[in-house]
Amino acid sequence: MSNVDVSRLTYAELMELSRELEVQIAAKRGEELKVLVDGFAKKLEAAGFTVTEGVEALRPYLSAPGRQRGASGQAAPVLYRDPANPENTWSGRGRAAGWLATYEAQGRRRDEFKV
Repeated sequence: MSNVDVSRLTYAELMELSRELEVQIAAKRGEELKVLVDGFAKKLEAAGFTVTEGVEALRPYLSAPGRQRGASGQAAPVLYRDPANPENTWSGRGRAAGWLATYEAQGRRRDEFKV
């Protein structure tokens, strides 16, 4: 990659360059994605699968990790509640809720908020 000296460009010129780069990046991203998808489709067909079967096999990857609920489909019970705003709750699972982390940073103890 060649080194381009942009230190002498004005703010307006840098902003224009930034906009042009965003367009170029989006175009390249689309091109590279197409190459990957075409290759994937060819590999599927070579292995005796249809593209539709490949897309269906990818469905589990579409849901965001960590956002799925347990097998029962029920939310975990509330274990902690913010006294200043009772709508702020935390089940005690995963990373501490932001409101609780703020209180803890102020020196308060977690068990003060236990339900």
